[in-house]
Amino acid sequence: MKSHFAWIALLVCGWTAAAAQGAAQAAGPFADGIRAYQNLDFDQAAALLRRAFARATSAAVSERAQGLLYLGAADLFRGRRDSAVAVFRRLVQLDPRYRPDRLVFPPEVTSVFDNVRVESRAVVLVAPPDTEISTGTGAFTFWVVASAFQTVEVTLRYQDGAPFRALYAGPMGDSLRVQWDGLDAAGQMPPVSRILLRVASRAPTGELAGIVQLPLDLRVVHIDTLPWPKPPADSQFLPERSGSRPALRALLGGVVLAGTVAVLPSVVGSDHPNGSRLVVAGAVGFAGALGYVLHRPGRPLTANIAANEALRARWRQSVAAVKAENVQRRDDVHLAVHAGEPTAIKPSAR
Repeated sequence: MKSHFAWIALLVCGWTAAAAQGAAQAAGPFADGIRAYQNLDFDQAAALLRRAFARATSAAVSERAQGLLYLGAADLFRGRRDSAVAVFRRLVQLDPRYRPDRLVFPPEVTSVFDNVRVESRAVVLVAPPDTEISTGTGAFTFWVVASAFQTVEVTLRYQDGAPFRALYAGPMGDSLRVQWDGLDAAGQMPPVSRILLRVASRAPTGELAGIVQLPLDLRVVHIDTLPWPKPPADSQFLPERSGSRPALRALLGGVVLAGTVAVLPSVVGSDHPNGSRLVVAGAVGFAGALGYVLHRPGRPLTANIAANEALRARWRQSVAAVKAENVQRRDDVHLAVHAGEPTAIKPSAR
């Protein structure tokens, strides 16, 4: 009797600490049962919570975990310890990470829950819903979260249960980080589009305690190759040989100027052309002829040829870089991994 009153006193203390959170706690499909528990009506709370579980089959994991915790506590205060232990075991199997608020629930509840959590040997898989990895160099990373220290075997299996690849076997504490490079045991790409990620928990005596299984849908992703760079347009090239205009311009200029020098005195009414003027006119004409030779059509333009060759070299370098990138892309095969919903398997069903 004294023990019963002690439980009630501790519960009242916990309820007082949680009164400020009452509205938040008494929400969702289990709100009525939680309110009955907070009002210390444990029989009513247990009945309402069990009725809510029968209806709320699609409730969130966090809501179901909260409802199970209150149901286990209500059964414990009703003097039904075995029922409370069974409820707490369901809670641990549902979410091994869940912990009761020790400011809300008295030690009588938390100690029973902790014992069940240690004995249950439950795990949960935490994996990204969608991942794309580079096979062989990248990694699909996931976490195994355990209720307590235990030994686990993490394997990949075909849909029929046949072994595909072993990832880890050994002890683990609260959590374990595991990676898979996207290849099978022989280092090859998976030959199937779906495999099963399986974690088997074992008790200290070695017998199988439970199995959690997560389906992984696989899809091979080939990276698109890059198009080759387009060659330089004709408009980007400079002329590599001289045209006829500069040469003709020099020749005509010399001829016109020489003729002008020769006939200018007679035009202005001066003396007839003498030998010196003809020599000057001949020199000017020779300069025009020399300009024509120096600017003859088809003469190679060295600076332009060098500039064009540099332009072609840059294009060839770009093509070589794209070729190398495409070779790497063809060899770099990616694997898209989609994680489904995890399921728990009883050891007898293996």
